[in-house]
Amino acid sequence: MATPIAHKGAVAGARVLARTALQLFMEPDRVEQAWAYFNDIQTAETEYMPFIGPDDPPPIDLNKQIMDMYRPLLEQYYYDETKFETYLEQLGITYPTLKRGISD
Repeated sequence: MATPIAHKGAVAGARVLARTALQLFMEPDRVEQAWAYFNDIQTAETEYMPFIGPDDPPPIDLNKQIMDMYRPLLEQYYYDETKFETYLEQLGITYPTLKRGISD
């Protein structure tokens, strides 16, 4: 949104999305109508065919070299729930990180 016209377009798009969401919250029967249209008309003749079957094993061998190289480096970031209340505490981050002004 580097230009005024781009900003106006983004604001107009956001208004449309917000109004649509509000309308769906205020009229829940519209959601049911939308699902009925999607299931009965739009995708009535479409059958989903997954590429991966239920018995296909995950391809963990593809990244074995990379994972063997980086796993030891990542161990320092593993969360240890026995020592820390939260992961942010383990990393030494206090949240929210608000900075006080000069007058505070």
